[in-house]
Amino acid sequence: MSETPTQKPAIQSLTLQSAAAIAIAVAAERLNVVLPEGAAQELARALIDLVVTLGLIGVAVGRARARTPIV
Repeated sequence: MSETPTQKPAIQSLTLQSAAAIAIAVAAERLNVVLPEGAAQELARALIDLVVTLGLIGVAVGRARARTPIV
């Protein structure tokens, strides 16, 4: 069963991944760094995964703190 665009999580959006890959490629070019073919896409996926993971950790910490008394 295939997902429709509205059912697909935003994090799996090709638009988001493409925008991140373009930003990484532009930054690398400005820094005169030569990236191997496909490296910008891999870095973009890794960066998105990192941001999502850190966001989930932040939510978990916030919820844990909210359930304890404020000192």
